[in-house]
Amino acid sequence: MMAWVYVSWLLIMEAMAAHASTSTNFEEIKYPDSRLREDLQQLSDGLTEDNQYYSSLVHSRSLYDQQLSIAADCADHLMGGAITSGVYYIYPFTCSCRKPVPVWCDMETDGGGWTVFLTRQTQDSQVDFNRWWQEYKSGFGDPHGEYWLGNEHLHQMTSSRSYSVRVDFTSDAGVSYYLYRTFIKVASEAERYGLSLGAVASYNTSTGCFATSGSPSFSTKDQDYDSATGNCAVTKGGGWWYYNCLYNNPTSPYNSGLSFTCYPKRVIKLSKLQVKIRPTAFNSSLCRSCYQ
Repeated sequence: MMAWVYVSWLLIMEAMAAHASTSTNFEEIKYPDSRLREDLQQLSDGLTEDNQYYSSLVHSRSLYDQQLSIAADCADHLMGGAITSGVYYIYPFTCSCRKPVPVWCDMETDGGGWTVFLTRQTQDSQVDFNRWWQEYKSGFGDPHGEYWLGNEHLHQMTSSRSYSVRVDFTSDAGVSYYLYRTFIKVASEAERYGLSLGAVASYNTSTGCFATSGSPSFSTKDQDYDSATGNCAVTKGGGWWYYNCLYNNPTSPYNSGLSFTCYPKRVIKLSKLQVKIRPTAFNSSLCRSCYQ
């Protein structure tokens, strides 16, 4: 009997010791020392600051996305405060749910706000402009260098706003030329992306450097809609609004250099050419004074 009581007493003591040890561990966790409390507080504060920082980033990104969603062209970006030339994203559609389109924005020439839809220049790797209809429709190249914006984008843009157009080009001798027309509109694909141009308002070169007859359709090597006997896109090696095959060939191949033919037969050797559009109602002097 005494032996059983002794064994029971030992078991009870072991259980109490185990309970005391467990309680002590819980107490240490529940009531950490002051240094541990400080470390935990600093960690908590740091997480709070990080959450606030990342929340601000998300908010800023949201505001930026909202700004992008209403930028139909480079003039919109200029009105929003962007004054540096470079690649921007635009939504050239009435519905902003489509993917944005990267374009080169000229924010310097004549007050800025120009959306460039064609760039030709001498560069390490020349872009091939001898492309199919579908490629000219969608666009190709890199807006940081040589590229074509895309006929469908041009149609969407010029159908939603009234635009003027400007051609800037520099000869291989370093002489700069330009020609400005008051209006440009590109018809739908069903209308063969026909081109309509307004009057020449200012220039320092021949007016034949961007001229058409009537409303010419766009032509490529697989879709011949010019008025010539043959296919001007095949003859010239690139897509364009050809009337005949004699002039206006800004998409011609790079053959030891670039060339641009102005009516009637003036051939200019180029180092760079850009064709760009801007809303007709754009007030360049107002925009530049607001954001400088």
